Amino acid sequence: MPCRNYAWGSAGIGGILLLYGAWAHHLAMFGFGALCVGAGGFYIVRGRGVAAPAAATKPAAPGPVQPHPRAVVAPEDTEGLIEQMLAQGRYALMLRPKVVANLAPAHRDRTRDELTEQMAFVPAGEVGLSAWEDTSEAAKTDLDLQQAIFRVDAYYLDRYPVTNRQFLEFVMAGGYEQMALWDAKILPAVIDFVDQTGSLGPRYWRHGRYLEGTEELPVVGISWYEAVAYSRWVGKRMPTDAEWVKAACWPVPLGPGSRMQRRYPWGDNMDRERANIWGSGPNKIVPVTEFGAGVSVGGVYQLIGNVWEWTSSNFGAGGYSRPELVLPTPMRSVRGGAFDTYFDNQATSQFQSGENPVARRYNIGFRCALGACDVSFNDVEDGTETPDNAEGELQEAAV
Repeated sequence: MPCRNYAWGSAGIGGILLLYGAWAHHLAMFGFGALCVGAGGFYIVRGRGVAAPAAATKPAAPGPVQPHPRAVVAPEDTEGLIEQMLAQGRYALMLRPKVVANLAPAHRDRTRDELTEQMAFVPAGEVGLSAWEDTSEAAKTDLDLQQAIFRVDAYYLDRYPVTNRQFLEFVMAGGYEQMALWDAKILPAVIDFVDQTGSLGPRYWRHGRYLEGTEELPVVGISWYEAVAYSRWVGKRMPTDAEWVKAACWPVPLGPGSRMQRRYPWGDNMDRERANIWGSGPNKIVPVTEFGAGVSVGGVYQLIGNVWEWTSSNFGAGGYSRPELVLPTPMRSVRGGAFDTYFDNQATSQFQSGENPVARRYNIGFRCALGACDVSFNDVEDGTETPDNAEGELQEAAV
């Protein structure tokens, strides 16, 4: 696949409805009926349901944080712009080829260090992608029934899900008012993306702010469109399904058409001490740095458990024909399971669930990706002259 800049691309995510007669069953990531998919189609598994905790739907004291507003930086203040963008986590914008060549050596080093500290490098290669995890005997003996092979270009993936603290930077910078960040079709609905008090922001915040003590928890209660807008604002994008799965299962080539893929980021056996799912102990969302024992080979935290994660792919993407699936609205893929995921097979590197792209669930968050070809670690862009308009290039990136 040719190298492309995805920073301003758009995608979707969603949830899934199984229509049976007059009844509609929502895809259960956390309910009594779990919708699973096998080689023979869809089936409902009756199991123990998990209800959303009261604290997730009715945020209580302590109250919202009161951050100090950032000072307005003059456009000609290059030093100030750089410091502000680093503080906002927008280092990816400064690593664009035309911008990085204009940075002073000290700022280049800081920006590169920030990227390597906050994002993990995932090398190019093939990954076997399944829209579901099929454990039937037919799938075990015929991999074509289970996997479609995708080629993934080298990219970077956030080591941690986006936190409340990071998302607040987007809110404080007026991200909900910057129309260029949003898909045109969703613009009329952006005013409805409000919190518990009617302020623009994630669903479970208050007065446009997260609650005290939750700054390092993954941001939840955000639609797929909000996740995409944030990703664009920081100069990144949403990961595709294939990218997400590759980071989680870390394929090891064994020969032509053969590879080893981990069922979980740490191996092939479920270990509840490595992931925050049902039965792990916390029974709630925890900070993004916890459960370090479950880190992936590439150094990515919480790909399994804590919160589900939006991806840029449609639900069902993977080259599978599903004539029996009728969706009343396009759905978007979510991966990884959450703190209240009960079934082990829904918390694997391969399991795909889905959600309506405008849904703002208490247990769905996201992380960002960045194509390796979209950033430069060279002082001068290869094959071009060094730009002589440092302030102009930086100001354009900061907008």
